[in-house]
Amino acid sequence: MTTREKAESYFNRIADGHKHAIARPYDRNVDRSLRSMINKANNNGDCIINVGEGIFRPIPGDPVDEAAFHKYTAQDLHRAREIQLKRLCMIQTFEGWRKCAASVDH
Repeated sequence: MTTREKAESYFNRIADGHKHAIARPYDRNVDRSLRSMINKANNNGDCIINVGEGIFRPIPGDPVDEAAFHKYTAQDLHRAREIQLKRLCMIQTFEGWRKCAASVDH
């Protein structure tokens, strides 16, 4: 069985609700492939989360699932803000280097 096939096997077992969460694969390559599949699914109308308690689709109205969903989306927002801040800092640094290089050339 290929890495992709193993990841698909995991993906097909992702169930609704925290009570039916599945563990991440031990094989790093399978895990990476599975996370890629989950990311693609989440960008195409699915809602699959993992906040350390396992991988599952949260059920609206279930307090545990809703708390996990909010924790997951908060973590995602935090990561997005960190990436944006890093990007802005890098742009500022690069532009500073550009100005410094331009002043040396003249």
